[in-house]
Amino acid sequence: MRTRFLSEGLLSRLSRRRFVGTAGSATALAGAGLLPLSGRAADLPRVSEDGAIAKALNYVHDAQTVDAAKRQSNQYCVNCVFFAGSNDDGWAGCDLFPGKAVAGRGWCSAWAAE
Repeated sequence: MRTRFLSEGLLSRLSRRRFVGTAGSATALAGAGLLPLSGRAADLPRVSEDGAIAKALNYVHDAQTVDAAKRQSNQYCVNCVFFAGSNDDGWAGCDLFPGKAVAGRGWCSAWAAE
C-alpha cells in the first residue's frame, strides 16, 4: 500500500513539473515577443483537449462536464484572470495556452479569479 502512495505522489509531481516547464517556456517566449499572449479568437486555432498542456491542466471545452468536487459552479474560462477576451466571447485567447483559443464556457485546474 505504501508503494502505491509513493508512486501516485511521484506521478503527480512529474505532471506538475511537466506543466511548470512547459508553461515557463511559453511565458518566456511570449515575454520575448516570440509568441502572442492573446489574440482574436477568429485568428487562433482552438486548443485541443488532448494536448499536453490541456491534459496537464485538465482543460475541457465544457465546464459543465467537470465533477463538482473539482470545480466550483461559477468557474469558467470567461471569468478567469488568464482569459484574454470579454464576457461575451465564446472563444478567446488564454495566457496559459499561447497562440490558442479556449472556450469561454470551458475550464481548467489553473482557473484563478479576475
